[in-house]
Amino acid sequence: MSITPSIPVLRGSKDTDLRALDEELILRRAHQEYHIPLAAIALVHAERRAVEVRLTAPTGTAPTVYRIEDVSEAAATAFAESVNAVLPPAAEGAAAVDGSTLVTTRTVEREPETPREAFRRRVKWFLVGSVLAIVAMSVLVSVVVHPVMMIFVWISGGVGFPFAGAVASLTPSLVERWRLPRHGITVTADYAHIAAEPSLYLYADLDGHTRTYFDTSGRLRIEISYDPRDPSKVVRADGKGRWGQTILLLMAGGIALLALVAFFATPFMDPGV
Repeated sequence: MSITPSIPVLRGSKDTDLRALDEELILRRAHQEYHIPLAAIALVHAERRAVEVRLTAPTGTAPTVYRIEDVSEAAATAFAESVNAVLPPAAEGAAAVDGSTLVTTRTVEREPETPREAFRRRVKWFLVGSVLAIVAMSVLVSVVVHPVMMIFVWISGGVGFPFAGAVASLTPSLVERWRLPRHGITVTADYAHIAAEPSLYLYADLDGHTRTYFDTSGRLRIEISYDPRDPSKVVRADGKGRWGQTILLLMAGGIALLALVAFFATPFMDPGV
């Protein structure tokens, strides 16, 4: 009997999840995936925020158990009831098989991090590090210098770290704007004429694959430059916005430098000033 798609997906701790698909349960962990056929399952037991999948086993043998924890209690109960309702009945008089022999396991390869995910990860850790640095410096200044100087620490750190983070995040894209027109491959991108995507342009890489680029110039054709090793890195060949971004980054870098110098120099200031 096929499992209906209404059975909830259980998401637990440590990047684990348990779901029903066709005639099997799939338990996913960080680097492994277990495919458990319904015929291998004796019972699915829910206990508050944990679910156990108990496999069939010969008499006198301890059954194999797969467990997922920290799931929704309501979802756990619904999941167990739904799966138990569609388990195939045991053949009358037949000896129970070892359900673990029916389970297949495969190694799960981690999907490559997208540029947006990498950016969010860098921002998250930068913010955490910045806050910890400001807190640590505040404690040091309040003990060694003067508690009032903590205000200066928070102001200088609150300005310096965000500007430094912006410079660090935007510098790679600026480098590509300067590098690719000189060392990449330059081709013509044609306007796609798609109403739903008014800024979409199409171009072909060296392998003949059609790739996309977004630009708001409104021109029928533009020249773009891309990295032959990674065609997803692409910029306008005419360097549109290059000087403006360079000036903004230099200004942001100057502000960050001055603010961070003040931030780290605070413990050495004369408390009487």
